[in-house]
Amino acid sequence: MKRSILPLLLSSWALISCQQTPPGSDAEDERNPFFRQASKDIADLNYPAAIKQFEKAIAANPNVVKAYLQIGLLYGDKLGDPVSAIYFYQKYLEARPNAAEREEVMAAMEKAKIDFALSLTNTGIQNAAEIAKISKENVDLKQQITQLQGTLAAKEAQVSQAGGAAAPPKATPVNAVVPAAPATGSERKSTAKPANPKSQEAPAKAASTDLPSVPPVNPPAAPSETAAASQGGKQHTIAKGDTLWKLAKTYYPASLDLNEEIKKIKAANPGMDDRNLKIGTVINIP
Repeated sequence: MKRSILPLLLSSWALISCQQTPPGSDAEDERNPFFRQASKDIADLNYPAAIKQFEKAIAANPNVVKAYLQIGLLYGDKLGDPVSAIYFYQKYLEARPNAAEREEVMAAMEKAKIDFALSLTNTGIQNAAEIAKISKENVDLKQQITQLQGTLAAKEAQVSQAGGAAAPPKATPVNAVVPAAPATGSERKSTAKPANPKSQEAPAKAASTDLPSVPPVNPPAAPSETAAASQGGKQHTIAKGDTLWKLAKTYYPASLDLNEEIKKIKAANPGMDDRNLKIGTVINIP
């Protein structure tokens, strides 16, 4: 009988000690041996081992709910896993909806949600930054394209001018001298006169003065860039795909009204068919 009483006394003492600690309290959590081992692992910066110990504490006693909060903090602050952190924060609040640190847990949960959103691709925040970056790159590229188009147009104008200077000049037409018809015998008799050297020299001089003079052939000088600048504009050689709208946009990139620039180009090139720009035609750009 004495041997059977001792186990009963031990069990009663255990019940009394359990009643002294309210179930679900922080004191009960911290008395769990796995919980205490997890605290040591945290001090040693061994966070994965601490999470395993907290999970063992919950498995041994489901009332050790503070372990949920500790696991959430480890995932959120130490291991960079906001999804797992949110899950364990919610488990803690479900077990203790009126916890004293409820506001702190809610704030930690919101932070984890923001961290999770930033980790995703194509989020609103990342898209805004990417759009701003792409817009700046587009502006820079457009400026470079405009500069290159202007340089290309100037080079084409120089090539066109050089080609015009190298072309052979057109020959100046010379009036042909038609020989007179031979005179008849009677005309020879009537017009025959004694030979006079002085009188023969006079017709020879007159004949020499009747011949048209041929001017010296000189190739036309190529128009220089300074001459084009003195006229108050540039020259452009029409290339494939050119339109007045494209030319106005190229030569007047800062203009607010390209229609006005198109009118200027038309005025500087009277007779130009703006609907049928012929390739190779050199036009003036005011």
